[in-house]
Amino acid sequence: MAEKSFHLFPWLPTELRLEIWRLCLPSRVWEVDFPTDEALYPEPNSDDSYPCNVISTAKLNGLPPVITRVCQESHNVAHESGGVVPDDFYDDLPDGDGFVSFSSVGIADDFWLDTKRDSAHLNWNPLYQAIYQNSAGSALALLTWQCRQVVGRPSIMGDWFEGGRFDQKEERFDVFDQVPSWWVVMHVVIIHTSFRDAARSGLFGLLGDASVQIVSVSDEEKIKAFYDFADERDRQTSTVEGFQRVSSEALKQKLKADIIKEMRSENLLSKMHPAIMFRVCTLRCNSSRKEGLSS
Repeated sequence: MAEKSFHLFPWLPTELRLEIWRLCLPSRVWEVDFPTDEALYPEPNSDDSYPCNVISTAKLNGLPPVITRVCQESHNVAHESGGVVPDDFYDDLPDGDGFVSFSSVGIADDFWLDTKRDSAHLNWNPLYQAIYQNSAGSALALLTWQCRQVVGRPSIMGDWFEGGRFDQKEERFDVFDQVPSWWVVMHVVIIHTSFRDAARSGLFGLLGDASVQIVSVSDEEKIKAFYDFADERDRQTSTVEGFQRVSSEALKQKLKADIIKEMRSENLLSKMHPAIMFRVCTLRCNSSRKEGLSS
């Protein structure tokens, strides 16, 4: 059997070891609110349940990176730009940018944030408002502020541009012009697998601890790799949910048509880039078999 341990790692120069640890850190999608089952699945199962407990995928994605638990040196590296969101994180948030909803991720949720690697994503959309009707403030304004606290491109759900959505008095759609480029998630695929297999796939960060990925529909090779992995895991876990491969060109055309129809203008077309979201769920909650996945 080939030796898999590199016993000389402690002998490397300190600067090289620290850089290796930094390369192990995930670049994550920082979800500022929880996704909900009923928003991602058109219809419940026959027993009124949904195929996946989607909130568990957000909690998995918010755990501290793997290297925080390896040794003191790696732990310190992870904390150079990352950590649980502090109590005073929102102290500088302008009054007009505040937003609260039933699905907001709060300080008490202890979600990890790396300001030098993460990107901000908003699951909340007008469909949520239609279902729950209990938000206050502008979700888009809050996301715009949050995206300036991190380095990645912000992302929203495609439902923002579906017909008749822009009727919320408190929303501020002018913030679209404050950011040069946005991802728009047009399709969501939940992959039920073990943490170990997610890590081995190489699709969810170097160590598998970036369990939510947003991929441009133009990156066809990467999209195919995710779909192939999802298809393989779907067969192995005997899922009852399944998933549908959607044409990248179809998603591009849909987003273009939705934006023009809803905004009555082509001004946003150059800013909005269609993408697909892939989420790992390790609970096997959509399996037809009762035994659990190994972690």
